[in-house]
Amino acid sequence: MARPYDENHREALRDQLALPVAERTCPICAHTGLRSYHHEEFGRSSPSMINYLWCPDCHGYYSSFTAADRHTVDRDPLAEAHGDRIAEVMRDPEGLLRLLDGYWAGGSLPQRMLRRSRG
Repeated sequence: MARPYDENHREALRDQLALPVAERTCPICAHTGLRSYHHEEFGRSSPSMINYLWCPDCHGYYSSFTAADRHTVDRDPLAEAHGDRIAEVMRDPEGLLRLLDGYWAGGSLPQRMLRRSRG
């Protein structure tokens, strides 16, 4: 069952920011090897990102919404598969994390962050 990280969990995660995501430890179950997913949103004055950080073992997770600035992702398998229905898919955290775990198992994730070209 998906469980959002609370403030204490997020503080423990902040202490690990210097580590690559794959080396971070889940503050709920102590599993090492977190995962991340980024979805770029358009239609605003500037692009933004919806970010997910989760544990594949216990499905503890954190989501955030940030400015994309000059970054983009190399691919978004969830958007490719669900298109306009992606917001609906994201409303079910457990279903979303199961889908994302499947993309990891299939090699479609992780994503790489790329610099957006000026233009």
